[in-house]
Amino acid sequence: MERDDLDRLIAFINGLVDEKQKDKTSELFTGFENKVTRDDEANWLSSRMVQLENGDRVNVVAEVNGRIVANGDIARGHYSETYHHGELGLTVMGAYRGMGIGGEMVRTLLREAKRIGLKSVDVEFLSTNQAATHTYQKAGFKEAGRIPGKVYRNGKLFDSVIMARRI
Repeated sequence: MERDDLDRLIAFINGLVDEKQKDKTSELFTGFENKVTRDDEANWLSSRMVQLENGDRVNVVAEVNGRIVANGDIARGHYSETYHHGELGLTVMGAYRGMGIGGEMVRTLLREAKRIGLKSVDVEFLSTNQAATHTYQKAGFKEAGRIPGKVYRNGKLFDSVIMARRI
């Protein structure tokens, strides 16, 4: 991810919001309720770039024909006791799921996380997302827990799954 990705990142995130609004069974996790403004995304990108430059985050985007179709990152823990641990987040646009993009991004993120000194990582997603379960299991993650009813969507409660692994 680079500073001049702003417009493509806006299109990516707003495309995910459209996808979630059209598909009531979407397995996207959380944070895709409202479209972002240029100012909001510019502020988000600026803070992310500082974290990348400081070694507090690694980030990977996947592009197809110049369009960002996936975005993933691992953020370092904030406290001295968790500085060795990272939290992974990854989203792939619906039209590009099932092509191996997510798996390749996870492998790249783990390699980069190791490079900056992380020792372990976790990820959280909807329990109904079998593709995510498969991707993370294939990358060596094991289920570490569940949070019952964490997400309320379309009148239903959904559990989240937390998976983790050492690097």
